[in-house]
Amino acid sequence: MPAIVARGSHSKKRKGRSAPRRRRRRWRYLLVVPALAVGLLGVSVVGAALTPGNQDFEAKWADWLRAHHAGFLALHFEELYYSLEAPAKGGEPRALNKVPGTVATATTVATTTARSLAATTSTPGAPATAVTTSVPATTAPAPTTTSTLPGLRPPPPVPLVAHPALPGEGQWQPTGPLVKGMPAMYVAQFRADDIYTSQITTAVWIDTKLLRLELVPGSTEPGGTWAHPPYVTDAELPNLVAAFNGGFRFQDARGGIYLEGRVGVPLVPGAASLVIYKDGRVNIGTWGSDVSMSPQVESVLQNVVLLVDHGRIAPSATYTDIAIWGYTLGNAYVVPRSGIGITANGALVYVAGPALTARSLAESLQRAGAVRAMTLDINPEWVTFNFYSHPAGQPLDVSGTKLYPEMQRPADRYLPPEWEARDFFEVLLPTKKAA
Repeated sequence: MPAIVARGSHSKKRKGRSAPRRRRRRWRYLLVVPALAVGLLGVSVVGAALTPGNQDFEAKWADWLRAHHAGFLALHFEELYYSLEAPAKGGEPRALNKVPGTVATATTVATTTARSLAATTSTPGAPATAVTTSVPATTAPAPTTTSTLPGLRPPPPVPLVAHPALPGEGQWQPTGPLVKGMPAMYVAQFRADDIYTSQITTAVWIDTKLLRLELVPGSTEPGGTWAHPPYVTDAELPNLVAAFNGGFRFQDARGGIYLEGRVGVPLVPGAASLVIYKDGRVNIGTWGSDVSMSPQVESVLQNVVLLVDHGRIAPSATYTDIAIWGYTLGNAYVVPRSGIGITANGALVYVAGPALTARSLAESLQRAGAVRAMTLDINPEWVTFNFYSHPAGQPLDVSGTKLYPEMQRPADRYLPPEWEARDFFEVLLPTKKAA
């Protein structure tokens, strides 16, 4: 009995000591998770801070998390942001945004009247008036001969879907430098749907006969070493008219990039592609059918698949898509989006707005005259279109103006010496390119 009692008492004593050990182990396990989270947070913050480029820290951090398999954390914070910043339904804007006027350049000649007479819908420079007449969305301006005009015929008004119309809504207003006496860009503002009626969507029509487009590689998208730095060069500044964002990150774009005679990211058959040719022509289409590689190709940017093809909207471009047409802020449907299309007569149409779905972006491009169109970048940090102007006699002194005030990035985005993280497009006067 004594031996048994002694053994029993010894056993009880051992149990008494093991309980605190178990509790200590549980606490260690519980502390591991927050410690790992803190460690990941620290590594991600440092990684984001060291990422080159001029975007906000929040955008760098979100990109870093997604690139390192921690996108769930970025999504959590984006959902919180979107819950505070989501656009309101209904309402009406007080007025359209101010559009920069046209300016003369050294190459301007007194032939503006010819283009004014050729315009069938409005007189460039005249006060805009509300237009509610509906025209088929796929209708394109009638072709004109080069003996009549040095550029393309101005576009017809954009059909409206929200009523009553705002003064000037849907009308194209000339902007930017006159080239050969002609406005080379026009801007139209309109509501993209009849739900988010307080939000203005904006389209820019670019005459590809009077202006030229150039694709510029970003420091991280596509990354690598290129002859062109990731910003507008000093040699380009005197000829700079505008610049706008490119496409998604290439891990999401399901497409590639080609420029400077080499492939940066492999081109994908079937991808929506913006192609710039060495003679200045531009085209948008499906790679391998509408457009393909040739010795005349200068650059190619691909992004997903066509939003608009042969004047028809892609069936997959729905009001609720958050996958095919890009991973949106907080998995929201209605976010800032941008896209670009080509008209039947070869003009480019850039469209952007602060409250667009994949469907309403496609509809807006179609209504603005695009017969083929593709999505560009999305979300507040990345949607950017800036106009640039130069004081008389100071070609290197460049100031920027945002396409609309809600654009998050500054009006000097893309200007030197700040490196731009993502690929973008320059719109330049048609002078000989710098070596």
